[in-house]
Amino acid sequence: MAENEKQTENQTENQTTENQAGIAAEPPAENQDAEREEIRDNPPAETPAPAKGRGPFKPLFLIALALAAALAGACGWLALQRQAGLDLQGELGRRLAALEQELADQRAALAVQRQELDQRQAELDKAEETIGLLSQYTLVSPEGEPPDYAALYPDFYAPDWEGETVSGGKRCYLTFDDGPSPNTDRILEVLDRYGVKATFFVVGYEARTAAGQERMRRIVAEGHALAMHSWSHDYKKVYASVEGFLEDFYRLYQYIHEVTGEYPALFRFPGGSINGYDRGVYQEIIAEMTRRGFVYFDWNASAQDATVYPRPAWDISADCLKGIGRELVVVLAHDSGARGTTVDALPAVIEGYRNAGYTLEALHPGVEPVHMGYPKIR
Repeated sequence: MAENEKQTENQTENQTTENQAGIAAEPPAENQDAEREEIRDNPPAETPAPAKGRGPFKPLFLIALALAAALAGACGWLALQRQAGLDLQGELGRRLAALEQELADQRAALAVQRQELDQRQAELDKAEETIGLLSQYTLVSPEGEPPDYAALYPDFYAPDWEGETVSGGKRCYLTFDDGPSPNTDRILEVLDRYGVKATFFVVGYEARTAAGQERMRRIVAEGHALAMHSWSHDYKKVYASVEGFLEDFYRLYQYIHEVTGEYPALFRFPGGSINGYDRGVYQEIIAEMTRRGFVYFDWNASAQDATVYPRPAWDISADCLKGIGRELVVVLAHDSGARGTTVDALPAVIEGYRNAGYTLEALHPGVEPVHMGYPKIR
């Protein structure tokens, strides 16, 4: 009995211990039946089982996708950088080509400048030579009493000039000395074909014939300038004295008026204003002719055709075109009988100056004279 009570007591303690440990006592049988029915009528939602074989690979796929996207972006960036590099290389190439062209242009310009400097140096050398020649001359001032020759030929004065003074612009004046001759006719034909006016410094001795007179009238009729180059072209006679010069030129002055009805206003010294024959008198001649209103012209470009034997036409034209670069050019050529190649060179000379932007006109008193360098009268 005592043993049964003790067993019952132990069972009670064990049950108490289980309740304290949170272990629920088995519900009654009727409650269990109700719970089963409820579970049968409302079964609990099943938790989906993880997909077989996918769990470990999904993160790897996402990583690979991210790496692919990053790689594509990197490739695109590299492509852009490569294109930018190509564009930069092309731009640098273009700039380098432009710099090389600019350098070539500068070298060409320097070559032209060097050529011009060489030409200027040659002119300076020639000027020094001229100055050396001038040291042999006696410079005479017109101050004081008028010289006796001032009273000679009281009707030997240039006609009044009513035109305007010309300045500025690129102008070329073709001049022909020592005519008229049969070459004058050919020259007039070329000038007419190109619509160009020129100046003829005639020699009276060459115009004594009927043909010479007709050529002088044609020169005037076709709008060219007819000017004086002496009657005789005899240096010893013309430059023997101021009186000798006035006598010779006055005779031509009167003859031109007799044949053409015009009085000339322009003249050119035989051999130019400074030569080896007029030492001691050239300054007085200039002063006296200037006082009488006449204007003389030398030249700053020459055909170099006053030679014993005719020069080739291409050589003559090349010398004539050396005046290109100056604003005002007076070209010396000759139309005497032995100068046929000068006529042949004329078209190239006209075209050369026109292509360089020059207008070709006849001289007149309003044109700024071109003179050889000499000490001016003070």
